Amino acid sequence: MKDVDISAWGDNPPEFVRVLANVVKREGSNAAAARQLRINRASVSTLLANKYPACIQKMEQTIMTFASLVQCPIRGPITGEECQTEREKPFVGSNPRRIQQYRACRSCPKNPDRRENPHE
Repeated sequence: MKDVDISAWGDNPPEFVRVLANVVKREGSNAAAARQLRINRASVSTLLANKYPACIQKMEQTIMTFASLVQCPIRGPITGEECQTEREKPFVGSNPRRIQQYRACRSCPKNPDRRENPHE
């Protein structure tokens, strides 16, 4: 994983810039991070370099919203609230997708009542 230079922001960069840098580091490139965040690749570069020409509030909101997402193995990226809602739904044996979701939720590390063996 490559180091991401955010030194243009000084000694204490904003949280959203640190989150952006971590996404770039994890994904391996600005382009991959941009795809993951669903923003323009040039925006990633200019934000990291503290040269973003427009108002940064929208980008900050987009990046922080992404950071608050949970990667669900069944539904993909969802909010923490959606995660809790899915986790609290009862078992429904007549719907294959609900069965998958129920089992995934039972063994998910985000679940405070997690079971190691989802077939218990």
